[in-house]
Amino acid sequence: MQFRATAAEVRESIDIGVTHWSGAVGPYIWHEFDAARTGAELHAIAAAGHHFVRTLLPWDAFMPTERAVDDAELRNFDVMLELAARESLRVIPVLFAQSLGDCVMLPAYAIDVSRKRPGVRVLSDAVVQPGGPRDQYTDPLMLEAELTWLETMLAGFSGHAAISAWDLGHDPASTVRPRRIEQLQRWATLLAERVHARGERCTLTLGTSDVTAARGVRLGAVAGAVDRLGLDATLDDRLVFIAQLAQRLAGGDAAVGVHLAPNAGATSASVGAAAEDLAASGRVGLYAAAWSESGPRLDLVAPLERHPELGRRGVVDVAGTPTAFGRAWIEHAAVDRDRTAPAPWPAALDVESYYANLPDSFADLYAEWQRGGSDRPAMLG
Repeated sequence: MQFRATAAEVRESIDIGVTHWSGAVGPYIWHEFDAARTGAELHAIAAAGHHFVRTLLPWDAFMPTERAVDDAELRNFDVMLELAARESLRVIPVLFAQSLGDCVMLPAYAIDVSRKRPGVRVLSDAVVQPGGPRDQYTDPLMLEAELTWLETMLAGFSGHAAISAWDLGHDPASTVRPRRIEQLQRWATLLAERVHARGERCTLTLGTSDVTAARGVRLGAVAGAVDRLGLDATLDDRLVFIAQLAQRLAGGDAAVGVHLAPNAGATSASVGAAAEDLAASGRVGLYAAAWSESGPRLDLVAPLERHPELGRRGVVDVAGTPTAFGRAWIEHAAVDRDRTAPAPWPAALDVESYYANLPDSFADLYAEWQRGGSDRPAMLG
């Protein structure tokens, strides 16, 4: 069963959400699950005007063996859903490979100790492990484990009122890069079919490098398998351009949302302009990259010991006070906005030529966009 936007859905509000990153434990929410802390954070997320919350389900915690999902984590997830339902929050669980800086969390069976991938670190229980990730797209052991994990989650939670959609990964190509273009498409199709068979929706969150450098990813190929694509992006001068180009590469009418991380120079004006421009260019959802900044306890723990910026992206600080980015985000982004028709850019693009000529093709298009292409929305000028 495939879900497609109807005319009525186009007139609905843009989804406003945030990825749940805890001030106390950062991305290790499920390694150290605490119902009271989670409930308080979800309450604050809802009070700040969000309607959706993404939760990263770490592979090493939820699927520690290839045979079964961890029973304790299933119970914890059930508790989290009930807490979210009390706050009228819709939950988007994120499974499989999730890139956090240069790290991916994996259990022992998902690590190839003989094959280290340069620039990629594998974590199990917050400890860096030797070796690199096994291929989640083609390795039979990995596929068997993924299907077991997905089917278990669907069997237990399909139809739950708090579930919005199932996310098949967070910027997976950064740490688990597809070896061939068609492998990601086949993988996404296989998993999406299982989700759709249960009457559920699914999405896949990619990174901006999948637009600017490809990395074995073709947005148009995977957009046809899932109901939505997410784009994990940083607030900078290229943001709206990249979002519009991603829309073109995914297909003009594909549903694309943006997960926004602040840069060091984020101001109320820049956040507000980005929110307005992204909404006007047809985004179906706007998500803050992280709810909370991370406390000093995590400064020496991977991935933050090499990527401290991951702990400085929050809507609130460790004490729960809105950050400079957060104040602007809540004011400008967390308001009801009607969805508009997608505005891909440029009007026409030879996609294969674009990928074949990277990075020059990206630079050339960006220069043209800055000059103001004829089909570029005037309000983005």
